[in-house]
Amino acid sequence: MVDTRLVDVASMAERWVRECPGAPAYHFDDGRTTRTLSYAGLDDAVARTAMALERGGVTAGTRTAVMVPGPELAPLVFALLRLRAVPVLIDPGLGVRAMTTCLHEAAPRAFVGVPSAQVARAVLGWGRASVRTSVTVGPRRWWFGQTIDGLRDGTGAGWPRPALDEDALIVFTSGSTGAPKGVPLRHRQLAGQARLLGEFGALRPGMVMYSTFLPFAVAGPAVGCTTVIPRVDLRHPERMDPAAMEESIRRHGVSGVFAAPALLDRLVRHCGERVLDTVEVVISAGAPLPYGVVRRARRCLPAHAKLYSIYGATESLLVSVADAEVLEETAAATAEGAGTCLGVPLPGNQVRIIPISDEPISEWSDELALPPGVVGEITVAGPAVSDPYLGRPGDTALARIGEVHRMGDLGWQDEQGRLWFAGRKSERVGELFTDQVEPVFDELPGVRRTALVGVGRRAVLCVECEPGVGRGDRARIAGQIKDVDEVLFHRGFPMDVRHASKIRRPLLARWAERRLGR
Repeated sequence: MVDTRLVDVASMAERWVRECPGAPAYHFDDGRTTRTLSYAGLDDAVARTAMALERGGVTAGTRTAVMVPGPELAPLVFALLRLRAVPVLIDPGLGVRAMTTCLHEAAPRAFVGVPSAQVARAVLGWGRASVRTSVTVGPRRWWFGQTIDGLRDGTGAGWPRPALDEDALIVFTSGSTGAPKGVPLRHRQLAGQARLLGEFGALRPGMVMYSTFLPFAVAGPAVGCTTVIPRVDLRHPERMDPAAMEESIRRHGVSGVFAAPALLDRLVRHCGERVLDTVEVVISAGAPLPYGVVRRARRCLPAHAKLYSIYGATESLLVSVADAEVLEETAAATAEGAGTCLGVPLPGNQVRIIPISDEPISEWSDELALPPGVVGEITVAGPAVSDPYLGRPGDTALARIGEVHRMGDLGWQDEQGRLWFAGRKSERVGELFTDQVEPVFDELPGVRRTALVGVGRRAVLCVECEPGVGRGDRARIAGQIKDVDEVLFHRGFPMDVRHASKIRRPLLARWAERRLGR
């Protein structure tokens, strides 16, 4: 059984070091070779890394920017948590300008990075005003400073446990609908996320999980899972080779797969009807899971396998869960414009719908809550909701009502308590909501996906077709699309950098504006 006690994440992982030290915690699979790290090996690596970082000047409370991909990342993050330091995690896919802003706002006191990250720090001035300690993971090139290998010597004698209310780490939102924002998480909130992950029943100790999302992969040892971490280009996750994904899943006897909708779709399209025999659970997150992906996944999964779609955000990773049966049961309603069902909120989360507003709301009142069936903004309160944004009081005012987080998503709840997604608040077009329009046309033959955008007061539906669809087919598709002002065909939608699963509609809107000459 997954340990769901509210203790810090590092302590959760140490339980499995005691109970099954020889079991593999990680398989690092680069497509050619696999490096395996047992729980005992992970614990030793964490202890030596923590000692090295402490010698290098990283202590309790030190905000530490981490730019280390690959096998070194997990021991490094666990070592920082053990030291009670505060890792600052930023996606390299955000781009240089956004990463520079993120580092300025986070103001880390320490910087731990691979040589290329250290070069970027020196050239671009990352953290110039705040960084006092720098440690290189890998060989030191032309700069002076410390390396992690040079600081490692022996093992640590142990460090005091963090208080659950202490800062644990800082992560940044994906920036898919605005500037990336720093999200501080305390140990109790991080532990709450891990507890929710275990409580919804999809995971069990001893499972072999294949994860394309590194934060989830790092958390694997906390819930007693062996995690297979493939080689991922964090700047272009959509380029992952589905053949390599399938081969790795089969070779490691993977029982669970964690993938964003776009990567899951890429995998199951590749597999076709070849069954992934060992897979028992598939978890998808990062965007609502389209029913078309569910239908394709069912063809290559064993009959007993479970498929779950998680709804959440960086500020609250797990809000609700829908399984394949719910998505299948509600698919007809989705195709008729109801939105996508997100399932029932997880225990401990209080989800309520409030009127749509682009203005701050200073104080919560139960009178704000809308009745079932009415579309409004989704809000959540619970033990895993993050603290206010880092250094962005204006954004915090728009996203918080006291301890309640405004998700920025539109939706509604039905009489059964299930949550439905209607679209991003910032992407609504007049009275039209993206997820109540796009699924109606996504199932047309030859259509891969659609995106509703606004150009002035006009509602424009952008259409991305399946490969091989010709001009005549496009004319047929356009003829079946109603209730919008314009239909435009796009070669390939711009997608978010973290999961490659959220359409970047603001960019599409600017493209549509140019096409229409507005």
